[in-house]
Amino acid sequence: MWSPFASFQRKHQLKIHGIKLGFAVSRLRAGKMWLEPGVSISNATLAIQTLCIGTRTYLRSGCDLSNIASIGRFCSIGNDVILGQERSGHPLDWVSTHPFQHERPERHYQHVASATEIGNDVWIGREAIVMEGVRIGSGAVIGARAVVTRDVPPYAVVVGMPARIIRYRHSAEIIDKLLKSEWWTLPIEFLQSAPLESPTLFLEYLSKHPGIETAQYPCIELTKTRCRLLSPSERIAK
Repeated sequence: MWSPFASFQRKHQLKIHGIKLGFAVSRLRAGKMWLEPGVSISNATLAIQTLCIGTRTYLRSGCDLSNIASIGRFCSIGNDVILGQERSGHPLDWVSTHPFQHERPERHYQHVASATEIGNDVWIGREAIVMEGVRIGSGAVIGARAVVTRDVPPYAVVVGMPARIIRYRHSAEIIDKLLKSEWWTLPIEFLQSAPLESPTLFLEYLSKHPGIETAQYPCIELTKTRCRLLSPSERIAK
C-alpha cells in the first residue's frame, strides 16, 4: 500500500530532478519508466511495459503511449499524439474481427506487439500517430496528424496519411556530421554556449572543443509503487 508520506517523498524526488508528471503514477500499473532530468509529461494515457525517456523531452496533454520502449533526449511531442499504436489488435485472418470469437478459453488470440523507438531531437506534431514497431531517427520531424507506418530516417520531415518524406532538415553532409557528433550526449551548459542557430557554425564550434566529456545524467526509476535513483552501474546495465 502506498502511504501519503511515501507519495510525498516520490513527488519530492522527481521535483529535485526537474521531472514533471501530469498524471497519477498509479496509471503505470505493472509498467516501469526510467526518466532523466527535465522530462515533462502532461496528462497522458499509459499502457507500457518499460519506457526510457531522455533529458529535456516533453509530451503535451492527451498523449497515448502503449507499445513504445524509448524516447530520446530533447524531443518535443505535441498534444494528443499516439505512440505505439497497435497494428493488429483484432484478427484479420479469422472469420470475424470481433472479440466474441476468443471469449471461450479454448480459443485464444494474442497479438505480439513490437516496440516503437524514437531517437533524439525528434519533433512530433499535434495528433500524429506512430504505429508500433516504427523507429524514428534522431532529428526527424513528424507533421501534425501524420500517420507513421514505417521507419523514418534521421532528420527527415514527414507528413500525411500514411506519412511520406517531403524533405530533409539539412544536407546529407551536415546530417552525417550531426549524427556522428552525438551532440545530445554533451552537457546542456556546453550546448547552450554554442551557436545553435547554425548547424555549420555549431559543428565548427564542436571541432574547436575536442574531448568534451559526455553528460552523466542521473536516472530515476519509477513504478506504481516505487521511485528510486539508479546507481551508475545500474544505468549502464539498463
